[in-house]
Amino acid sequence: MKILILLTSLSTILHADFSGMNSGARSLGMGGAYTALANDATAIFYNPAGLAKINSVNIFSSRQKLYGISNLYSDMIAVALPTPYLRTGIGIQQINLVGTYSEKIIYFSSAGIIWALNRPFRFGVSIKYENAHIKNYDNADSPSSFDFDMGVIYDINEYLFFGYSGKYLAKPEFQFIDKNDSIDPIHTFGLCYRWKNSVNFLVDRSLTKNNDKWHFGTELWFYDVFASRIGMFDENLTIGFGLKSNSWLLNLAVVSHEDLGSTYRFSLGIKSKTNE
Repeated sequence: MKILILLTSLSTILHADFSGMNSGARSLGMGGAYTALANDATAIFYNPAGLAKINSVNIFSSRQKLYGISNLYSDMIAVALPTPYLRTGIGIQQINLVGTYSEKIIYFSSAGIIWALNRPFRFGVSIKYENAHIKNYDNADSPSSFDFDMGVIYDINEYLFFGYSGKYLAKPEFQFIDKNDSIDPIHTFGLCYRWKNSVNFLVDRSLTKNNDKWHFGTELWFYDVFASRIGMFDENLTIGFGLKSNSWLLNLAVVSHEDLGSTYRFSLGIKSKTNE
């Protein structure tokens, strides 16, 4: 049954929609509600404006085995650098059905900050290269396209933050197995309420041409060392945990699926000093 459902899912993947990419375990543990909070290198994938929050070198890597299937993986790596005047980042996401099919996105991101109404207003943009490939299939091309994302984060006050991200804004088109496919833009609006610098309550609303999604999440830090997380999206429950020091972070997240079972995502981060 799991294989049948997977094959049905692959029929969607073979339209090169680049969904299901690994964006890190912390965000997944909060149901993917991360647009207004994004404050580490994985902001490259959610909201590039979040890079403007980073004051140190960040390197994050993650691996995810999808639905417990041994040869279906989703990986990512993200690097953020606090260059003068702007923050820059490079990220790679890949989903790979070993020996059969793969999709890859490469990101080049930059972010800055200005002040509006005496509050910080962060903005960012990502230039992306997207590629899909069917292995050992002579009649299939390897379509690719350039695209861009953009985002903003505004601190409404000390405790409440607003975020917006627009993805696939160039509406990239792919010619794939005698079909022309395009990806519709995704517009996500998010809010984060921070309570006593130890609890984050988050909600995201993602809007596309044919589909709307809600994402909900909560993150609770204990002594700024251990975090527990819970979230929900598409009626799927997510749970996550985190452990950090001044120089490294470990995150684990689990998302349930009614038919395919659970997916586990692990990520490791290294940073030169504690971010804000």
